[in-house]
Formats: sequence, structure tokens, C-alpha cells
Amino acid sequence: MAISKTAEVYDDLKEELLNGAFRPGAKLAIDGLATRYTVSASAIREALARLTSDRLVVAMPQRGFHVAAISREDLLDLTEVRVEIEARCLRRSIALGDVDWEAQLLATWHRLSRAGTSPEGRGHPDWAHIHARFHDDLVAACDSKWWLYLRGELYVQAERYRRMLLPQVEGIRNIEAEHREILDLVLDRQTEPAVEALTRHMHKTTRRLLESGLVRGHD
Repeated sequence: MAISKTAEVYDDLKEELLNGAFRPGAKLAIDGLATRYTVSASAIREALARLTSDRLVVAMPQRGFHVAAISREDLLDLTEVRVEIEARCLRRSIALGDVDWEAQLLATWHRLSRAGTSPEGRGHPDWAHIHARFHDDLVAACDSKWWLYLRGELYVQAERYRRMLLPQVEGIRNIEAEHREILDLVLDRQTEPAVEALTRHMHKTTRRLLESGLVRGHD
């Protein structure tokens, strides 16, 4: 029971961190979180320890746990590394993907497009998770577990920036059209154009965030 409760707290805390519920750099008070989630302090410590592995939380000697900082430099570095790994995974996925892979990708795209064009748009409660699944499915046929692992770790970091900041600067950007372009090129097995479209998609997100002024340099 304790293990499942810790896992539940970990999942809830991770979601809140990704959604920007805590200010970057803020201290995470264990007792306060234990009260908030109605669990023991040890369950909170275990969850926070797991979140340090996700690089969403930082453990500081004698100072406890803090929300990981964000910065312009980190976002730029993250984006460039993501582009390299996503491109590699996508190339392999296109080369190796079969009919079942195509079917799954199309099914996820259909769900994503329906959520995005709903009255809530990208505020739909399921949109972020279906969006993550769509990007996962694009590279699902890649045959390297280590490249996929690294790609997943970087996606989480990028998702934190996107969820915390992008709703304030999204404007009239047509993300559904960007996703559709990537999908069509992937299904047509146009590898390099698909990689270029995915790269533009990621760079556009980063550029919007930087132009907003919400991500600043190191102090």
C-alpha cells in the first residue's frame, strides 16, 4: 500500500511540476506537501528523490529539495540536443515502421486532432497526454532502446517549459497543422522532409518562448 501511495504522490507531484504549479527554484517543504497530499513525510521524501532523477527537482545539501531552475541557456541547449536525438529516432522509425505502427500513429493523431479542435482546444484535459503519445508514436518503431530512453528524458524537460510558459504566448499558432504536416510526411516515408518539419516544430516552440521574455538568462 505504501509503495502504491508513494507512486501516486510521485505521479501527482510530477504533473504539478510540469504544469508549473511551483515556482522554479522554490523550496519544496516536505511537511507542507505531506499535509497537502495527506501522506507521510517519508512518502514525500521518496517521491522527491525520484523526481531528482527526472531533473525536475534538485536536492541541495542542508537546504532540502527545490524546484529545478529554468533559463534561456538551458532551453537553447535542451532544444539543440532534442533535435539531434528526435531526428535520429524518427529516421529509424520511418525506416522500420510497419502497418501496425502506421495504424497506431493514425489513431493517436485522430484523438489529438479531435481534442485540439474541441471547444477547450489545447486546454482540453487530455490534450497534453495525447500530444505526448503522438510524439512517442512517431518514433515508436525506432529499434534503439537507449536512444528512445534519452529522447523520453529530454521530452519531459521540454514539456515542462511548454506547459509552464506556452499557454501565455501561444497566440494564433496552428499546432494542429504542424502535426498534420509531420504525420503526412512520415506516412509518405519522406524521411528528410519529415525530420525537417519536426525540427521546425520544436524550434518554433523554443523561439516563441524566448520571444515572450518569460525565459531569462542565468542570474
